[in-house]
This record gives sequence, structure tokens and C-alpha cells, in this order.
Amino acid sequence: MLRMGMLSAVVTGLLVLSPVASATTPASGELTPQSGDLTFTSSPLLSNAGECAVAPCDDYALTVTLPANFDQTAPGATVRVTLTWSNPADDFDLQLLENGSEIDSSGEAPGTPEVVEVPAGAGTRSLVVRVVPYAVAGGTATGTVSLVIPDPNSGTPPPPPPPPAAGLAPRFQVHVAPPLLGNDSGEPTLGFNPFTQRVMFIDYVNALRVSFPEDLDPQTPVACDATWEDKSGRITQLNTLDPILTTDQTTGRTFNSQLSGANSLFEYSDDDGETWIPGQIGLPNGGADHQGVVAGPYPDGFPTAGLLYPNAVYYCSQSVATAFCARSDDGGQTFGPGMTFKNTDCSAGALHGHPKVAPDGTLYIPDSSQCVLPLAESAEKVVAFVSEDAGMTYSVRPIPQSAGGAGSDPSVGIATDGTVYMCYENADGTTHVAVSRDKGETWINDTNIGAAAGLVATRFPAMVAGDPDRAACAFLGTTTNGGSESLAFEGVWYPYIATTYDAGETWHLVNVSPNDPVQGFGGVGPSGINRNLLDFNDAEIDDEGRILFAYADGCTGACVLDPRANGFAAKGTIVRQTGGRTLYAAFDEQMRFNASTPLAPAAACASSTKSQRTISRTRVGWNAPDDGGSAVTRYDVYRALAPNEAFTLVGSTAGKTSYVDTSANPGVERYYYKVVANNAQGVAPESNVIELPISEDTVVDTCSLPGEIIATDALGDGLGDDFDFEYIAVAEPLEYEGNLVITMKIANFSATVPPPGSFYGMLFPLNAQRFLALDSTQGPTSFVYGTYEELPQGLLAFNAEGALDERSQYAADGTVVMVVPKSVFGDLTPGTPIAGFDARARAGTSAATSRDTAGPGTYFVRGTSICSAAGLLLADIEASVNKGGAPLDVDFTVSGDAAEGTQLQSWSIDFGDGQSLQDQAFVNGQSSAHVVHTYRSAGTYAARAWVKDSKGNVSSNSAVEHIVVSGANASGGSTDQGRFGGALPMTLLLGLLVALGLRQRLRR
Repeated sequence: MLRMGMLSAVVTGLLVLSPVASATTPASGELTPQSGDLTFTSSPLLSNAGECAVAPCDDYALTVTLPANFDQTAPGATVRVTLTWSNPADDFDLQLLENGSEIDSSGEAPGTPEVVEVPAGAGTRSLVVRVVPYAVAGGTATGTVSLVIPDPNSGTPPPPPPPPAAGLAPRFQVHVAPPLLGNDSGEPTLGFNPFTQRVMFIDYVNALRVSFPEDLDPQTPVACDATWEDKSGRITQLNTLDPILTTDQTTGRTFNSQLSGANSLFEYSDDDGETWIPGQIGLPNGGADHQGVVAGPYPDGFPTAGLLYPNAVYYCSQSVATAFCARSDDGGQTFGPGMTFKNTDCSAGALHGHPKVAPDGTLYIPDSSQCVLPLAESAEKVVAFVSEDAGMTYSVRPIPQSAGGAGSDPSVGIATDGTVYMCYENADGTTHVAVSRDKGETWINDTNIGAAAGLVATRFPAMVAGDPDRAACAFLGTTTNGGSESLAFEGVWYPYIATTYDAGETWHLVNVSPNDPVQGFGGVGPSGINRNLLDFNDAEIDDEGRILFAYADGCTGACVLDPRANGFAAKGTIVRQTGGRTLYAAFDEQMRFNASTPLAPAAACASSTKSQRTISRTRVGWNAPDDGGSAVTRYDVYRALAPNEAFTLVGSTAGKTSYVDTSANPGVERYYYKVVANNAQGVAPESNVIELPISEDTVVDTCSLPGEIIATDALGDGLGDDFDFEYIAVAEPLEYEGNLVITMKIANFSATVPPPGSFYGMLFPLNAQRFLALDSTQGPTSFVYGTYEELPQGLLAFNAEGALDERSQYAADGTVVMVVPKSVFGDLTPGTPIAGFDARARAGTSAATSRDTAGPGTYFVRGTSICSAAGLLLADIEASVNKGGAPLDVDFTVSGDAAEGTQLQSWSIDFGDGQSLQDQAFVNGQSSAHVVHTYRSAGTYAARAWVKDSKGNVSSNSAVEHIVVSGANASGGSTDQGRFGGALPMTLLLGLLVALGLRQRLRR
């Protein structure tokens, strides 16, 4: 049953005369180097739309006590406060104050953890951590205060970070692939076509095309989401091993390679994936792993007369202890023999980074192996293999201060004058960049670029360069020490971009997704169950020098709120620079590419997908714009009845990217909205206009099959209908009490039954590596459960321990239903997240390579009590007037909705001013009743109602109306704002119950 205060907490826009702040539990704490993390819990709070004068915020008094020289002995140390909560529909904000002034704040979207972080400094300081209940349902939040000290296990202080760079840091926007695309993007690579301004992105076997909003027709603000399209070819959609994609910016040709044994399936496109042309399949002596493709100029003096393509195309791959590069002189149609560039007697392995070509035709291949011969001085160093004769012969150029053998490939970026930047993961796990002006003969400015953020373990560097003194490295990093490759690792990883404008003397370091980790608990493994991100990421620059960074997001769903719920996803993601200096100085004077002076914000992007309007509630959402280098302080929200009519300001937010319009009239079929951002520098251009008609509330029914769909997958991307996932769903019907019912929907079974030798598994990596499966590899089809483990070459071994419930079944249409005891997942209560739900479709054996995948997904347990008859009983309340001067007479209507076979028997009401009526009978079988109550004193009152049916069941909700009474003898006329700011009609109630994991299955 819902607590009385939970539903009323969602109401915003009403004047509540209450203290600015109350206290957390505990109310205070002292953070020292020896104290460890501090935790506190907020009180159950009411929504206040960010105004603590409307409804209380909670304050935590934080004393930070550090040695007087702490900023010298622990450079880069920070005080970090993280706020989390269990209900993903809640929307808390977080502020950090010192001497009464705000020094940092966080105001993310609902369900997103709030994080503030400031330099720790030295000595003693008094801070206040403020929990702000922007739009919540009466829940609580938990705060964690941490002293983040770089390299805390070191016996000596870590080296100081590089000097901070001057001017404004570059600014970025994250573009995530839509639900049906980009779900298997481990090892993503991308290419930019300057002729069309599009980006091509490889998602395993699928080639995706990405168009940015300002290049679409009609054009929308840059802050809007990119458009992703599947433009896969025929050859590379086969079941292959490694993907790679690159675009030759000279011609716009995109090359797409899929590894197949020692050969490579190869194709190219000159029209961004509309058509693909097959290239050479396989090389005479190619390697069997880790291929790379690049196109670039021929060296000076190379005979190019009569060649069909202006650039050389190189294909490089490795084979156990050696590696090869082959060259195509006809644009990828055919390749010559592979030439060995790595020594064959190096037993340490031959994995290498991706090749790059300099403007003068010099070919570079970065490498981090510990064994590089014949140069003794290069042993155990990070090196560049350098060819100045179009890939025929190679020199080895080591970085003297490096230590090779780390888990990630190094990456090379080459400037317009040939300056080489090498970004590499050092053997100690930190990420460095070294610079060479002489093709790797010597290296300068070898710098730990993650030190400023206290990063102690890093992965997957991707380097790009523009003008001679400008370059950027994108990589993943964590501040947590120890065992970063282990499933038991309890650190969180974030994506970073470090940018230099002075050839590596100084660096800007930016966490491009500070409130959405790229990997939760469980480490980033070079092998093993946690190898969801595979071996590398990628970076490019566009024709204006803007940085593009491709990575696979492993932390999705519940993991964003709680990193312990990591499902090891691989969601395709592109980060794009939106402001600050690019890597080409020629664009510095253009608007938004500002170096030192902040600007007014760019236009925000009003978003229909982030907005919803029902008869009871209107929520407007938008994408934040580029802030010009000065934080957005306010968004103004405007509304009109038609897109070409005058817009009226309906409200503002203090920097949040959503607004609840409590003045929306449900009698108006559709409204139009736009948003304007503001910062200290000025006012942004207007956003785009979105149309919001009244729509039905989304209802999730976990009381009947298939339940809640928690993951979807595009049809047509599997190898035939029998191995093509459509969705994963979870239900908790009453008749399956004590069980979860998990549905895997396959396109269909072509022979009406699962094919012989097929295996459909569902994996839960952080739940003791459990699996559930429909298994036809051992004879007759059966439903089994057990655990799985890693085999060599990334294969999995499944060890069955028993059979699932006998009610598990499949149907000819591809519906696979697995009935699983909840006890398999531990002690589950409503609201508990279950992460994983990683589906695999295989053929031949259970250990074979997957023919299609779906997920991972996250399910929040709801329980079966909401499916009982009592759960069908709901109350409603309406007030004739919501505000006016005292004394104020209010005519309340109390009504209810009873389950079939029952009648409403009685009603109760608490007027909120200390008076109430209990168990008043409904007369003559009616389902509503009226009562008039007089409020005699000024204040804000919550009137709540309950109903009871003929079986004695009490309604599970607390219907509420808010009444605002002023001291003046004002008119008591009704207002739309009061009505829809206070009443909770049935549709809104359903939405809230869904969000809280407590929805009832209603008859209407």
C-alpha cells in the first residue's frame, strides 16, 4: 500500500509556507583522510520544483578537516558528494554551499544520480550539502560523501598533474543510438564524410549512418538528437569476428571490414551506405585477428600514374606472434601481399593499434607489446612502427619513458604538418600522451593526461590531431584502485577527453558524461565475462576540427542509478564537440568556437520524446544546449495554442531540463511549446517548437504475460528468423506467485519448433554468472538453469544444474517463456533491480558464437500483491475550489472504483487541518459522495480520501487535493492551476504507480 504522502509529493507549483531546510539523518559529519566515506539519508520530502521556500529541502552539515599542506601532498584530491535513490521516477537535485553561497550544484533528469565535486584544498572548511526534492513521490535519498585522493595506495605522493590549460575547455554533447540500433557496439569505429557531413558507425555487423540535426531537413537546433539509420551492406552482415570501419575524408569513401578467420570480408561505399561495393575477400597471407584499415596519401616519389584511386588503402592484421600490412592501389578492390612489420620471434604476442597515415604519406602503426625486436632499447616500451615507403619496410620508434604491456592498444593522431601524438595506456594503468616532431625518432611532453582527475586506471585511448599544436585523446578512466579487470572490482568508469592547444604542454580534461558512467561495478576486462567493451574505442575530427568520440556504453538502465546493477551492455554512443576551440585554429573566430570569453547559450532542443501530456499532467522536456562556457542558470518555457500564434511564458526552471506545466487546461486538445536558455552572458535563441496533444498514460502490466518489455532488438539482424530476437519481457502474474516469468520473443520458429542444436540463453553476469536457457543441443528441447564460465577465445561454457519450472514453454511463433523462482536472484522486494537479461541465440553448440543478441535489460521487481483484487480498489477526490481567502468553503466529491463482484461501502477523508471523517457510508449503492468543509485559517492543506469495499478492502492509494488558503478575504472561485496542481485523477495515478513499481491492474 502506498504511504499517504507519496502521491501528493508529485504536485508542484503550489505555495507551501514551510522552512527553507530541515536536517538529514545524521544531520552532520566530519570528513578527514581517515574517516572513510560518510553517508546520510534525507527525510521523506515533498516536491518543491527547486524552491526550498515552497517545500523543505534537507541540509547536511559537512565539516572537511585536512592537514594544512594537504593540497601539496595530495594534488588533485576532491570532495565528492553523490546522491542516489531507489525510485527511478523521482527527481532530486543536489547543491553544495560554503558561507551561504553555492559552490557547485547538480540538476539532472529524473532517475539520474546527482554528483557534485570540488577541490579538497587544505585545512578546515564548513560546507552544507543540500538535498532538493525537485519532483519526488515522498521518497528518501541517500548521500555519500567521499574524499577522492589520487593514487592513495602509493607510498609517495603521486606526481603533480600537468599545468591546467588556459582558456575555456571544449564542450561536448552525447548522442546515443535509438533503442533498436547500436546494441552490440563493442569495438566501435567511425568515419566522417566532409561532403555530406554524416558519420558512419560500425555496430558489430551493422553499418549505421548518423546525421546531425543541423544537417537535416527541416533543420533543428544542434542540441537535438542525431538521426541514426541502418545502412548495412550484404557481405559484412554475416556472422564474423572483428568489425572495423573508416572513411577517407579526401574522397568520402567508407571502408567496412569484417574479420573471418585469416581472411576479411570487405566492402566500400561512396554514398554513405546507400550502396556497397564488394572488395577483395581475404589476403594471401593476412592475420587472423584485430584488423585495421586506413586510407592516406602515398609517400613523395611513389609512382601513382595510372592508379584508379588517389590514396593508398592499408589493411593491417595480426597473427599470434607477427603482424602484416597489405596495400590496395585501387581503392580497396584488391590488395597486394601482406608485409610483415612485427618480428616473428616475439613470443609476447602481436596485438597492435590502428594504422594512421601522415600528410606526407608516412604510415604509423602503434604498439604496446612488451617484446619488440631487434632494437634492444625498445623492449618493454610502447612503440610506433613507421614506414616511409608505402608499407614495404618499417622502423621501430620507442617512447623512452613508456612501459609497454598494458591492456589497451595505443593510438596515434597526426597533425597537418606531420607532428605525431601517441596516446597510450602505460603499464601502471594511467593514460599518457607523448609528442614527436621527427616521425618518432624523439618524443617530448610525455604527460599523464588523467592525473588532474585522479584517474588511476584507464582504457582504450583514441588519439586525433589537427593543427600542429592541437590534439585530443579520448579514453575511459576510473579513480578506484585495485583489480580494475576483475568482476569483483567496485569502481565506476567514465569517458574522458583531454585536449591540448600547445603541443602537450598543458591539457584540458573533460568528463563528457559525468552523470552516466560508461561501466559500473565489475571492471573492464581484457578477457572474461566483463569484456563487453572489447578492445578499443575510436575518435575522429570533422572538417571544422570538432572532436568525434565513439564508445560503447556498458552502464545502462538501473546501472546509471546504481553501478552495482551493471548489465555489461555495449550501447553505441557518439560524443560530438559543440563548443570551445576545435583542433583547427582557422575556426576560432566562429561563433561557439570561443577560446576565452563565455557566450550566451545556444538554442535548446525541445523534445517530444522527453515530454508527455495527459489529461492530468503536462511535462515538457528538452536537451540542454551548448552553454557557451558559462553554466545555464534558467530555462524559460513558452506555450501557445498554435505554432504560428503568440507564445506566452508559463514558467521557468533553475537550470533543469524539464518543467511541469500545472496551468495546462485538459480541455485544450493540443498545446505548442518552446524553450529559451539563459546564462550570465545573455539569452539563447529560441528552441524548436514541439506539439503536445493529450495522450493516454502508458500502463505497464506485469500482472499478465508478457509483462514489461525491458529490451528490444531490431528484426532482420539475426541469421534467419529462428535466431532473430524481437524483445525480452518480464512478468509477475498472481498465478505464478514466487516466480518471475521471462519471455524471449524470437521472430518465429520456421519449423514450428526450435531448430536441432539451437540454444537460447539468458545471462546474468553479476548474479553469480547464472544463466537460463532453452536448450536443444543435448537432444530433446529442455529448459535449464545453471552457471557459465569463460573459455579461451572469448567463448562461454554453460554448466546446467537443473530444470526450470515445468510451466516453461515455447510456441511456434517464437515465444519462449521461462518460469524462474525468484529465489534464484536472492532476496527480492518491490523496487529491487535485477540487471543482466543478456539474451544469446546460438546454433550447433551452446558455446558457439551468438547469431543474435538482445539486451542487456533491467527489471525492477513489482511483486504480485498489486495483482490481487484489493489492488483494483482506488479512490478519487475532487475539490470545488483550490484556493481563496479564509474562511474558505470547499465542496469535496469523494468517489472510487471497485473490483468486479464488489461494491463501494464507505469513504473516509482527512481535510488536512486536523479534522476528518471516517467510514462514512455510500448511500443507495452510489459510488460518490459530497461533503463541504470550511477552512478558517491561512495555510496549505492536503485533503486525502480513501474508500472501502463490501469485502473490507481499503483502497491502496491516497487520493489528494491541495487547498491554499490566504489570510485575505479573497474570492473563492475555482482555478485550473489549483485543480491540476492538486487532484490526482486515475490516469496520473496509474503513471505514478508504474513509476513506483506498485501499479494496480485496473479494469478501465
